[in-house]
Amino acid sequence: MRLVVTQWNSDAVYTAGRAGEPLRTDSYRERLLKYIPAEALVLFVAVYGSTYALIGMQPYFSLIARWILLFGIAVTIFWLWKVEGVTDLVQLVISTAGFLAWIFAFGVVPVTELPWYNQIISALFLPLYVFGSPFIGGIPDRW
Repeated sequence: MRLVVTQWNSDAVYTAGRAGEPLRTDSYRERLLKYIPAEALVLFVAVYGSTYALIGMQPYFSLIARWILLFGIAVTIFWLWKVEGVTDLVQLVISTAGFLAWIFAFGVVPVTELPWYNQIISALFLPLYVFGSPFIGGIPDRW
């Protein structure tokens, strides 16, 4: 199950089909792995990289790269919600923001065209976000 179980949502998770099991929240490591949208990142890297290799020097690539980025955000939300069964809005927001943090660290075309973009700050923010996001739902009971 991909849904992160925290103190806040444990009652809803255990009521929705896990009755009778002892109440157990996710550890830090489990939260860390569940918050990273690896499937969406792999898909984005494959689509963006292939497109860049084929038409990266064309003047219209910037527009296509923006559409690929929007597609990646939509896939992240759809995949977690429909395929992985994540119903917690907080987890969907954390994982989607995590997807964007990774994209900013990659330094892809739609992001680098932003006037306020800074590659160094993005690269330094990524590990802070990834390793700090498991604390958003409260301090885990186990590590």
